[in-house]
Amino acid sequence: MILEIYKSWVIVLVLHECVHIFFVVLFRGKIDRVVIGNFFHINVKKLAISPIIINCSVSFEEDKNWNLFKKSLILMMPAAVNIIMGMFVGYDFIFIKVFSTFIGISSILPIPYLETDGYLMFKEVQQVFHEKK
Repeated sequence: MILEIYKSWVIVLVLHECVHIFFVVLFRGKIDRVVIGNFFHINVKKLAISPIIINCSVSFEEDKNWNLFKKSLILMMPAAVNIIMGMFVGYDFIFIKVFSTFIGISSILPIPYLETDGYLMFKEVQQVFHEKK
């Protein structure tokens, strides 16, 4: 049971980061580093993998031609994919369903300390409005 919970958590986290990577590559950005896990890492080129996975992250360089729409797709689509997956995954995969919904909602929330996707999106919108003044 514990292994099933952990496996579901890892699947949902990695899917979330893969959606970030997909949109960065789609818009011709450059992936700097992908970190999967927390404590000690095995480094393979731009990928750092740990056997203990609590969270994941992707750092990237944005293209100069990215507008707010492209940035919002990169930052917010993973949360949308998680929420949609939480709605449509069957109850046979209850932990994936619960974790997808949890990660989708919590990544939308603008929490500065955690630098969630919602917070990063808030900073992008703030920057756009600040540039227009």
